Amino acid sequence: MTLRQSNYIKLIAMLTMLIDHIGVVLFPDAVILRVIGRISFPLFAFQLGIGYDHTGNFSKYLTRLFAFGLVIQTAYAVGTKLLAPEYDSGTLNIFFTLTLGLATIHFYQNRRYVFLLAVFIISAYLDIDYGIYGVALILLLHINKNRKQGLFSALAILGFAYCYLHQDYIQMFSLASLIFLLKPLEPKMHIPSYTFYLFYPLHLLLLYTAQRLFFT
Repeated sequence: MTLRQSNYIKLIAMLTMLIDHIGVVLFPDAVILRVIGRISFPLFAFQLGIGYDHTGNFSKYLTRLFAFGLVIQTAYAVGTKLLAPEYDSGTLNIFFTLTLGLATIHFYQNRRYVFLLAVFIISAYLDIDYGIYGVALILLLHINKNRKQGLFSALAILGFAYCYLHQDYIQMFSLASLIFLLKPLEPKMHIPSYTFYLFYPLHLLLLYTAQRLFFT
């Protein structure tokens, strides 16, 4: 995958995440926004594997994801306590899911299967965004990154399992992410590596601020 293709996937992932969160925060009855949002996570999951392949320092990459997740979680906890004490969600943000997913890739690549199993057990018990489904998807998309049928199978099987367990059909629309994974465009643009780290907390801050000011 070229750098331009990777940047394209990152852009689509951020845009669909924004649409999803607009639905969550501002327009919870607009199901179409949540449907479009299902495209986002598989793209981020896929890109995490690409990042692993190109990183020169796995430990630094892992630590950065975890540390950023910790900072966001702390800020979120303080913010909700001060601004919206009636709302209390213990779910750990997406950076914890990405951290565990990155660890599974590393342990799989290095054949450290006991540690790999341990990460999945931890994922099953921690209340992380997307749960064990998200961690498993990160690993399977990385394993099948060069196999079109494998990418489809990973999204379809895990999506069906998620829908069955949660009794929510909407995750099956994550299959639409294949449109961007199988035929990524190559626009002339550059997205700095830290963009997502900033975009994630800032867009949520703006959306929750808008909710408090205009939707309550």
